[in-house]
Amino acid sequence: MTATVQLASLQIGKELADGGQGRVFELLDRSHQVLKMYHDPAHPSFDAGGLDRLVAERDTISHAGRVVDEFAAWPAVVVLEGSHVVGFLMRRVPKQFSLKIGQGERLADLSYLATAPKPIWGPVSLPSHSEKLGILRDLAGVVDTLHRRGIVLGDISFANVLWTVTPRPGVMLLDCDGMRLEGRTSVLPQADTLDWDDPYVVRGAEPTRDQDRYKLALAVLRVLCASLNRRLDGRPLDPALLGANPSGVQDLLSKAAGAAGTRPAASEWMTALSDRVMQPVLAPASRRRIDMPKPKPDLLASGGPRQFRPVQPPPS
Repeated sequence: MTATVQLASLQIGKELADGGQGRVFELLDRSHQVLKMYHDPAHPSFDAGGLDRLVAERDTISHAGRVVDEFAAWPAVVVLEGSHVVGFLMRRVPKQFSLKIGQGERLADLSYLATAPKPIWGPVSLPSHSEKLGILRDLAGVVDTLHRRGIVLGDISFANVLWTVTPRPGVMLLDCDGMRLEGRTSVLPQADTLDWDDPYVVRGAEPTRDQDRYKLALAVLRVLCASLNRRLDGRPLDPALLGANPSGVQDLLSKAAGAAGTRPAASEWMTALSDRVMQPVLAPASRRRIDMPKPKPDLLASGGPRQFRPVQPPPS
């Protein structure tokens, strides 16, 4: 049964964010969670069932020994006003997924890894290139985990992926209520982020796992070459940027913008972005044919009775 709570029972604090579909508030009595309230839950396109399905999936999702709350702001509790769905509770983003910029803190989204530091940021600690590879590897692992559960992410983009290097390189996904089980509807129609659109898909088409694969590859490309708007155009990257398996990464990038059904799966990115060198699997060497020995009739018995020779003990 889906976990629910009445809006009137929550102690709502200050507003933390205001997006296209809803506002996020802190909760004074639940410091580890926040509330997302939808702007217009009475809209005809609003599907409360889509939210119920995501909440029901929550306990079935884990990645690399981590429960879903450790790598995604996943809907945990449906918020009701009377009998009407108006929002949901999710985990508050942990401190390690933020950056100190100037005098304040900002969410450490993926765009900070795809651009050079700006003087206005002041002193800021950004990941090494090796740590960036680890962050991308974890992103691929999270996408693979969700795809194996039949979940389509839809809007993979800079703003929806946070990163950390503490205690190890990893990611946390935002706007998870925009995700859906494949073949089912999401809570609200999901808007594509500009410049992250799949060139093979008409704008407004239903998201698919194949589109997710395109956007995952685009995220990998833009972080590796430190570009906010690089396209999957087939141009090779400097092998020094591609980690322990440059040819493997380059090969996947060359396939990522192909037609639907030909794009690398997230699991392939996990392997290519590994910090271990991949050894090619060699075909087994052909075996030399050895002819059977020819029979020697003269050494065989002639058909007469067998003769037994007694065994003599060795001389003492």
